[in-house]
Amino acid sequence: MSRMDETNRRSVLDDVRSALGRQVTLTPTPLEPFVETSAKIDLGKLIERFSEEATAVRAQVHHISGKLQSVASGEKQSTTDPDDKLKFAGQLVAEICHTAGAREVALSNTEFVAGMNLPEQLSARGCSVFVPDNASLNHDQIVARLANCGVGLTAVDYAIAETGTIVLSSDEPNALLVSLLPPLHIALVKSEQMIATMEEAISRIGSERMGRTKPARSVTLITGPSRTSDVELVLSIGVHGPKELHVIVLD
Repeated sequence: MSRMDETNRRSVLDDVRSALGRQVTLTPTPLEPFVETSAKIDLGKLIERFSEEATAVRAQVHHISGKLQSVASGEKQSTTDPDDKLKFAGQLVAEICHTAGAREVALSNTEFVAGMNLPEQLSARGCSVFVPDNASLNHDQIVARLANCGVGLTAVDYAIAETGTIVLSSDEPNALLVSLLPPLHIALVKSEQMIATMEEAISRIGSERMGRTKPARSVTLITGPSRTSDVELVLSIGVHGPKELHVIVLD
């Protein structure tokens, strides 16, 4: 850097400090080491950590385990039947969509989502369903339709406990569009998809994708609702994506 460039840089920083009413640059508080051990961690603790981290960035986490709470009655029921858990998950999805006032809900086209019988439950709540289909609609038509949906629902590849992050790959057709365009995103996570660290997620994406005939074009990491801040550090939610994120974890 030349002497002139250094002088200009200092001048700009002095102007910023003056505008903020400061005489010196504030030194940031050092953070604790971010990388955690990759040793095997109890699944319950992983889910608890994920819930804490995701909630801290304004996501809402719903855990459906052996103890279920009926969306309709509020009464708690016990079950170990996977079909019952899917049923309650479907009721929860329908309740979230109804509360959000969504008239149309976009569902990603996966076997997991298809097995939840959501169209019937959503219809009972006054919501129509849109499943993006590249065979019948082109990209622009899908984008236009999704922009008018109140909620987008996808499955995920992984959920990272240390950061409260969910991971989506392009294996799921149109999943990224479904997760980004509607103002509310619901993500479905199976408990076995819960992992400890970002390092583990990157390692799995690299190793588990080896040998697949069609490698993923992209992998997207989502941590909380969309957020951005301007030069004055004013935080805005939902400017470049969903304003709300609900994560449903199913044991």
